[in-house]
Amino acid sequence: MLYDNFENLNEDKKKKIIDVCVHEFADKGYDNASTNSIIKEAGISKGILFHYFKNKKSLFFYILDYCIREMIEEFTRYPLTETKDIFQRISELGVIKLKIAHKYPYIVKLFMESLEKAPLDMRPEIEKKYLQTSKDWMPLFFEDIDYSKFRSGVEPSKAIQIIMLFLGALGEKYLKDYKGKEQEMFQDYDKIMAEYMEYMEILKYGMYGSELKTNSHV
Repeated sequence: MLYDNFENLNEDKKKKIIDVCVHEFADKGYDNASTNSIIKEAGISKGILFHYFKNKKSLFFYILDYCIREMIEEFTRYPLTETKDIFQRISELGVIKLKIAHKYPYIVKLFMESLEKAPLDMRPEIEKKYLQTSKDWMPLFFEDIDYSKFRSGVEPSKAIQIIMLFLGALGEKYLKDYKGKEQEMFQDYDKIMAEYMEYMEILKYGMYGSELKTNSHV
């Protein structure tokens, strides 16, 4: 395997190197991240670093894959309720995302930097990883949803796509508004969630049947 030498390290040493790399790539982006800074902070030589990873690009993609796995594992630690209402389910996911972002701010920052500042030739591979992760995991979040709540003429699959596109854009807006002020984002948690719920109600109003608009709440 490509990373066997690194995977065979003891967990403490491996975790230290990973944490240093996550911080370096998150703070500086791919181009400005320095392997000299990484080896200094991790307490290893450059020869050892490139014994584990053949080059900076290989190192970056290993760290990105690690971060994706960490996020997936973290999501599985938050059990979803048995709600069959899609807006309730999505709201729960929004809360979980904020909790995880608070716990792993540098991983979230790395995800942002990897798309915004990665070299053009690396972006297709990065986007492919994100899309594959979404394709593998998002269906699990929409199991057992009651699609009969949608009003006549609204195709559930298209409604879900609209909701997810909108929430993706909303998430990007918050990340840009609070870029470099991540702690303020968590301090404004109640305000953000109130606005989030308001948008959910607007989307629900346009998609659910009239009897459900008045009787259901996100």
